Amino acid sequence: MLQLHVWGPAFGLPSIDPQCLATIAYLSQAIPQGEWELVASSNPTLTPTRDLPAVRHGSVWIGGFRNIIHYLQHNCEGQWQSLDRNCNPQDQADISAYTSFLETRAQPLIDLSLYVSSENYHTTTRPAYSNILQWPQTWLLPPKRRAAAKARTEYLGFSALDLDAATENNTAKPNFAAGTEIPRILQSNMQRNVSSLMKQPQHAARFRLDTLAEAFLEPMETLLGGKRYLLEGDGMTSLDCLALGYFALALVPEVPQSWLQQAMKSHYPDLCRYVKDLGRECFGITLSTEEGKNQSNDTATTLPWQISSSGTTSPSLSIRSTLESLPYIGALYQPPPLQLSTTQAHKDSIRIPIIPTIFLGFTTTAMALAGYVLFTGNMPFAAGFPGWYFGGRPRGRRLQDMGDAGALLGSVRFGERSR
Repeated sequence: MLQLHVWGPAFGLPSIDPQCLATIAYLSQAIPQGEWELVASSNPTLTPTRDLPAVRHGSVWIGGFRNIIHYLQHNCEGQWQSLDRNCNPQDQADISAYTSFLETRAQPLIDLSLYVSSENYHTTTRPAYSNILQWPQTWLLPPKRRAAAKARTEYLGFSALDLDAATENNTAKPNFAAGTEIPRILQSNMQRNVSSLMKQPQHAARFRLDTLAEAFLEPMETLLGGKRYLLEGDGMTSLDCLALGYFALALVPEVPQSWLQQAMKSHYPDLCRYVKDLGRECFGITLSTEEGKNQSNDTATTLPWQISSSGTTSPSLSIRSTLESLPYIGALYQPPPLQLSTTQAHKDSIRIPIIPTIFLGFTTTAMALAGYVLFTGNMPFAAGFPGWYFGGRPRGRRLQDMGDAGALLGSVRFGERSR
């Protein structure tokens, strides 16, 4: 039995991640029902690659769409047939070329649309993650994935879409002379003016976004050429599966800034038809290109969903996620890959280094508390200590300024003064 772990469903699709969607599409066409399971674990710590999708086949773990396809084609050829088995050398070359094209051109578009854009992220993407994650992953994983998307698209120069970072940089308090203060009414007017100004570059970037989308969608529309699948022939290939993963997340999510969806609907009707047909064939989902009319069939009868038995909400995994998200400590804490137990009684269980993880968890918590006190100068039980403030008033910094883990710990007020 082959088990596929993916990020959970969102937007009426089986997963919120394009490569997870692509892997689901491939397995749904290459492996018969009853020989594979689909688990929405939404837990990248299950695989040594620390990413999803991940396939578990016996005692073997494989992470990433390309690696999974390669494994199935070269290690399970006698058990399951590859979707690319009938491709000639030219088709194989096209699959390799367009796979790279999809990953390098489509991924930045999805990143900009669902993650970098502050409005789309906060109104659509972030709530979708809240539906598939549990505490504390809801606090840690979405910001981490958004930060990764920002890093991948930084070279494109669309920082205007990230109003959060721009607002933080432009609303920092000025260094006024001692005793001076801006009246509150003027402060609110300044904030409104800054917000209005920051929204203008987002609209000014629309032309560049449309150009970027066209540079990706135009070659794919030409390759499709009105056919049922991207390549010549009567069968689906791994390239179609990957294209479906990216196109579905470009077309289906209803977001406030829907420049990518509008580009597909307005100028590339063949691609929209292609996504609808493949979605019905692979996922059992009926997609509509009209706003608010995306519908999904009962995918429980189409896809072999299974309840995760990996203990994604266990305390040890929660501590692992917290440790890996901490500044500095997260970079140093490199836990060993999860290993499957080889005993017959626990052959399906996962061994996790619980004792070292719990010890590091307590240590990290103590360090975080100490860092909070030193960072904010807020130590009520030592308020009378003459050297506590180091010659001045405590700095007005907050625990939330210490990154994602700081925002999590900041929800609990440790001796904070009333203001």
